[in-house]
Amino acid sequence: MMKKLTLLAAAAVLFASGPAFAAIRTVTLAVENMTCATCGPVVKKSLSRVPGVTAVEVSAEAHTATVTYDDAKASTKALIAATTNAGYPSQVRK
Repeated sequence: MMKKLTLLAAAAVLFASGPAFAAIRTVTLAVENMTCATCGPVVKKSLSRVPGVTAVEVSAEAHTATVTYDDAKASTKALIAATTNAGYPSQVRK
């Protein structure tokens, strides 16, 4: 009985602590090749499809995309891959 309780307590701690490390983050990407009126919406759509992304603001004039995402579900690597696969290579703006 005691062994079972200890095991249950350990499992509860593991499951409870997982989401505690997740955080909502915002990153701005410098996006290449945004030269026309349809570029911004394409970049926005590609980023919005990444699981964990909660908001996307695109500025074609500044060649940037500001993305808010859950870092437990998405990463900057996934965001960069999304824009690059859509034809708009990007990198985290310093």
